[in-house]
Amino acid sequence: MQPAISQSLIKEIFKKDCCPRQIFYAFVEGRDLLEPSEAMKIGRYFESELLGSCRGGEKQEPKLIKGGEKAAAYRECDEIIAFAREVFRRLSLDFDKKNVQVELKADYLKGSLDLIAKDIQGKGEAIYDLKYTATQPDDIWNGWGDPESKTDAHLQAIHYVFTYFKKYGKYVPFYFLVFGKSKWVKVIKVKVTKEAIDLHIERIKYVSEKLREFEKDGFKGNGTFNKCLACPFYNECPDKSTLPEIETITI
Repeated sequence: MQPAISQSLIKEIFKKDCCPRQIFYAFVEGRDLLEPSEAMKIGRYFESELLGSCRGGEKQEPKLIKGGEKAAAYRECDEIIAFAREVFRRLSLDFDKKNVQVELKADYLKGSLDLIAKDIQGKGEAIYDLKYTATQPDDIWNGWGDPESKTDAHLQAIHYVFTYFKKYGKYVPFYFLVFGKSKWVKVIKVKVTKEAIDLHIERIKYVSEKLREFEKDGFKGNGTFNKCLACPFYNECPDKSTLPEIETITI
């Protein structure tokens, strides 16, 4: 069984050390590929509280300390959530459960969209993706200080816009709404060109071909010792590498 093609799946298959067995566990069976870090949990909490849920309709609960109080990082995040709500109000971005955390499916494609709402620059709908960061707006090493070089974000925007097109037959604008810990917001509009769409169609074809190859071979794993050690499916994987590569020298 082949999984629907999401932007996350595309990213994984294009990695040099892509493992078919890991693809099977994560994208066919739908299991978590990574254990979320504390920073990821705070980002999920931000999204959950602002929109009502995280991706998949789940809620991210805050970390509690002694006495049942929220940990400091989550209390700070609450302030940014209040700030973000005010930004949404000023932009007249209204939403309800129907247009948040939208699981958009079209043919063999899938996209998990944070928000579909009115275009803040014109008529009609637009796709919005929310990001939370603890850095400053011009921190280049964060990526959002130099969004043109943030290739993972480019892929996400293209995939969501194209999946929307496949579903509804029209292209809509895409925006990143980046909220910072020190109460700032950066709105980044991604203009998706025909050239970018054409390239993405080729990516999708490549991923489809690789999935067919993986399925034909039973999604057999090909991980190296170090990759397997870091894999969340190590204990149950029948194809895991249990010995490191041994370098031999003659002296």
